[in-house]
Amino acid sequence: MDQDNSSVTQLNRDENRDATLAQNMSSGRLFWIMNSSGWVALSVLTYFSLSLPYSQFELSYFAHNISQSVVGLLLTLPLRWCFKSLWSWPVAQRFILAVIATIFFSMLWAVLRLLLFMLMTQEQNLWADYGGWVFPSIFVFFTWSALYHGIKYYQLLQQQREAMLVLESQQRQRALQLVRAKAEVKDAQLQLLRYQLNPHFLFNTLNSVASLVSAERTEDAKTMLSRLGDFLRYSLDAGEDMLIPLDKEFWALSQYLMIEQVRFSDRMTLKLDVPANLESLLVPNMLLQPLAENAIKYAIAPSESGGTIRVSAQLKDSRLVLSVEDSGSERLGVSSDTLELSESGAGIGLRNTRERLKNLFSNDFELLVTDSPLGGLCFSVAIPATESIREESM
Repeated sequence: MDQDNSSVTQLNRDENRDATLAQNMSSGRLFWIMNSSGWVALSVLTYFSLSLPYSQFELSYFAHNISQSVVGLLLTLPLRWCFKSLWSWPVAQRFILAVIATIFFSMLWAVLRLLLFMLMTQEQNLWADYGGWVFPSIFVFFTWSALYHGIKYYQLLQQQREAMLVLESQQRQRALQLVRAKAEVKDAQLQLLRYQLNPHFLFNTLNSVASLVSAERTEDAKTMLSRLGDFLRYSLDAGEDMLIPLDKEFWALSQYLMIEQVRFSDRMTLKLDVPANLESLLVPNMLLQPLAENAIKYAIAPSESGGTIRVSAQLKDSRLVLSVEDSGSERLGVSSDTLELSESGAGIGLRNTRERLKNLFSNDFELLVTDSPLGGLCFSVAIPATESIREESM
């Protein structure tokens, strides 16, 4: 089970990494498309607003117009790197440093534009006009920076919205699982009440009591009636708790099994193994009773020689493992490979138990059917080991 959980965790990490990589690639493509489009648009605007009005139709002016946009595009790459590096800084510091970086790169662009203009058009001694070149450069780069941050914040807002939608979906799914789990608890309570109204169960128990009285085994008859009363009282008093301490679960199971043991007499051998240090661990209410009922119905009752039922609990790798084993399934031609696929009560009960565990623990559980050393089947349930909080008497 731990290996499965590790595989699921690793798979989730791979999916998150792939999603992040895809998102980064998409963001990178968007940057290049919008950045390139912006500088192309600036070249077109410059041509129509400056070159045409001043009748600068020579190829050198057109080439300079293209060159200054290419240089500007290249300068936005380190500027973008600066913005990304400052993104985790406090807002005030990030704002000040972003303004300084924008001014620096805009002034650098103005210098390069002017140098290229003098080099490509053969016009010299234009440094006195540097102010006329630098202010448009500052305007262009501040516009670029504003657009960059606006798009960045919009993307973050969209990501937060998507994350909230995913979180709400997970919360709704978890709420649905809790509703299903509560429904399973109700179903378990109804299964308990079934024994109060099940004439077959009561008839067999009372018939066994009558046999004990006839055999003058009055003490055994009193004990059996007491266990029957305790079991029926427990079925009435069972609360809506989805999880109960292991000792309480085993007590209710032992009452049921000991009643059945008297009914089957020497044909049924019962073995219960619950370490004291595990008694406070939490388990689903009435989890083991359906498994024990299946063992009696399909392994003990049909066999003339009866058999053995062993119920145990142990702690493995911080997980509570509960097992219900019997010694009679092989004699009926039932194997661990075919049981869960069958439409018998045992197969249906196993699927119902798995569904209940899934509602309570999502995928953090394990339900196995294997061959038992006793000669029959072993139903094993592995769930997280969770301590219950017991109230101390004042």
